[in-house]
This record gives sequence, C-alpha cells and structure tokens, in this order.
Amino acid sequence: MNVLILYNSTQTFTNTVYEHLACFAEHSQHRIFFAHVDAYFELNVNLLNFDAVGIHFTLRLPFDQISPSVSEALENYGGLKFLFIQDEYDHPKRAWHWIKKLGMRLVFTVVPEAGIATVYPREEFPQTRFVTNLTGYVPEKLPPTHLLPPPSQRSLMVGYRGRPLPVRYGQLGFEKVAIGEMVKSYCDQFGVENDIAWSEDERIYGPKWYDFVVSCRSMLGSESGSNVFDWDGTLSQEVEHYRNENPGTPDEDIYHRIIRPREVDGLMNQLSPRIFEAIASRTVLVLFEGEYSGVIRPWEHFIPLRKDGSNLQDVVQLLKDDSYLDAMAERAWLDIIRSGKYSYKSFVGMVDEELGSSLTDLGEVTGSFQKAPMTQIRTGFPTQITSCPIRAYPPERLNDTFLQLFSASRGPLDFAKRLAIYLWRKLPESVRLTWKPRVMRLVGKG
Repeated sequence: MNVLILYNSTQTFTNTVYEHLACFAEHSQHRIFFAHVDAYFELNVNLLNFDAVGIHFTLRLPFDQISPSVSEALENYGGLKFLFIQDEYDHPKRAWHWIKKLGMRLVFTVVPEAGIATVYPREEFPQTRFVTNLTGYVPEKLPPTHLLPPPSQRSLMVGYRGRPLPVRYGQLGFEKVAIGEMVKSYCDQFGVENDIAWSEDERIYGPKWYDFVVSCRSMLGSESGSNVFDWDGTLSQEVEHYRNENPGTPDEDIYHRIIRPREVDGLMNQLSPRIFEAIASRTVLVLFEGEYSGVIRPWEHFIPLRKDGSNLQDVVQLLKDDSYLDAMAERAWLDIIRSGKYSYKSFVGMVDEELGSSLTDLGEVTGSFQKAPMTQIRTGFPTQITSCPIRAYPPERLNDTFLQLFSASRGPLDFAKRLAIYLWRKLPESVRLTWKPRVMRLVGKG
C-alpha cells in the first residue's frame, strides 16, 4: 500500500518522537511517505494517490493544530484514515470532535486497554477501532552492546533529567520532580556522585542524551501520564481562576482542593520510552514503585524506590554492589531488549497488520474506499512529500541565541538584520511561503 503520514516536523527534535516516525520508513512492508503540516498549512496533494492517510501525534488535535485545508482534504478522502494520539488527558472531548469529523476508523491510543471504554465510550465511536500501544519503544541508534561499559565500571552513581509539570497533571506530574529532589538531597548529603536535575534549562537532547545515559550507573524514573482528565479545557481555566482569586496559594493546596477529587488512580499510568533507553544502555533503573504498563518487574528489571523514600539508604547500598548491578543490567537487557518484543520493528509489524485489517473492513463497508469526492489540487506551491521524516534542531535557549547574534554582528543594524533572518527561519514553512512575495517586495527584491 501507499501510506501517507501527516506530521509536524518542528516537533521531531527529541529522539523518541523522531524514532516513532522514522521507524515506519525503516520497517513497514508498505510504501510510507511523510508530509509536514501545521495549523496554518495549505495542503496541496492528491490524497487519492494513497491507500491510507494517518495523522501523527506531533499534530495535537485536542488543541486544534490542524488547518482548514488539511481538515477539508481528510473529510473528503474516502480511504482509510488513522491516528496516533498521546497525552489523551488533555481536552479529550476535543479529540472526540476531530476523530468523528475526520472519520478516523483506526486510532492508536496510549490509554491502557482497561481504560479505553472510559476515555472513548463505544456508543460515541461505533465505527472506530482503538488499539493500545506504548508511547515509545526500544531505540535503534545506540552504540553496539559490546562497546557499552557495564554499570560497575561507571563513575557517576545516579543520573536523572525530569521536568516540572503544571499542578493540573496531578500526582504523576508531581513525582517527576519529587524523585529527583529526594534522591539528590540524599546524594549531596552523603557524598554520592550524581547528576540530577529537573529544570528546563538542564534538558538534554539528541546524541548527547544517550551519552549521558551511558555514563550513569543508574537512572531515576517514575510512571508517566496523568490520571486527571481535563475533558473540555475547563479544569485549566478553573485552576487559573482560583490562582487569580487566591494569589500565592501553593500548588499542594490547589491540588487537594481542585485536582485530587478528579484524579482516577491507575487510569493512565504509563511506561516512559526512557525506560527502554536506559535498559538498552545497560543502565540500572531506580524507579518509584508502580506497574509500568506490565513491561518491567521490580527487583528483576529495576530497583523499586518507595515514594516516601524509606528504603533510599538500602537502594544506594545496592548501587554500590558491582556484581548486583551488572547482573540486573544484563537480565533486563536480555528480557526487554534482546527478546525484540518491544522493538520498533515489532511495533510497526503490529501497525501494518492493523492497517491491513482495517482497510479490508473499510472496503467491505463502502464497497470502494475511493468513492468519496476529492477536492481538486490547488494552484500554488505543492506539498513536499518525503520518504523519511525531517529531523528538527533542538530548541535554543533564547538568551544564548541573542548572545550569539549580538557577538557576531557588526553594529545595531547588522544585529537587527541577523535577528530578523533568525525569526523568519523560525516561522512555519507554510507561513513563509505565503508571506515570501510580500516580504520580497518590501525589501525591494520582488
């Protein structure tokens, strides 16, 4: 089959997101094509050239990150339409709207199977099939195993990079920072070498992230997701209103007053792709106690840390036991990585199978999946179709960017020119194409 995947290329700077897209070009039995689109994009491609068209989660439908042009083309397309969606606790009823409006017949969801009926009631989606998958799988671009030093030969005892999340994401969001604060405080107090951080400025992207993971004996972690569903966006508004009425209120008070009554424990607890990255790097995991999508087991594949920290001293002692660490790293690698069960190749095989099955079902229902009318190709710039996804550069720190531009400039006018060019290149491609003729006339080159 010819399969087109629509995605936002500005969101592919993290390894996990890029690999989630690139794996289809690498492993699918079908001919996979990619097209960048965004909320402003004018789609100019004949979709009837494709047997199936999918939307990747880099286009966040719950936040309406889809242009009228793309929406119209998909609505008029009669072939198989499928969706990869994540972060489904954000405005899920808006996602409902787009799944229905665009006629999505197949949705790959990260909602655990037991919770699908709660998030996507069957009566709302009688013709849509929901298939549970993970947020990411075993990375494919790591150094060969024989080149990786065992954890016992690494000097950095504990590593971690977290991210603070807004209070509305509830307990699972709090734990992203809590595990870092707890372990760093202990390590600093007792002289345990660590590199633990949870601020945005300390984030690590690209190959440097894998280098960091491989340098650590152990990596901290917690379950991902959120068990607080902001069904229609009103929860965020309620939190903001409460803050305005009660300035200075701590997040903990807001959590217990507004968030906690809406939290459904266990509904969306998920395993993060970072779990696979650590195991593939033979880095031992120290994780808050949890289920982790049933993929890994405590004491077998990771060292469990109680959320109150009561066994932290015992955990650190285990991290100093060379033979224990090497044995756990080897066991986890054999069970999770070498088995191939959680590889991107296996994931793509599952997706291919679901696409084939859904296309067969669609043909039986419609008789011919190309019966629906298709709008004519518009004049103007054709949509760029590629055989592999575009990799974006990591986001730059604004202060660093201004410093670099300023140091390279030859005066105020040159600085302004360099800054204008920098900002122009940051605009979505579709916006640049639309405004380029006017800009050229403005600068006297039209």
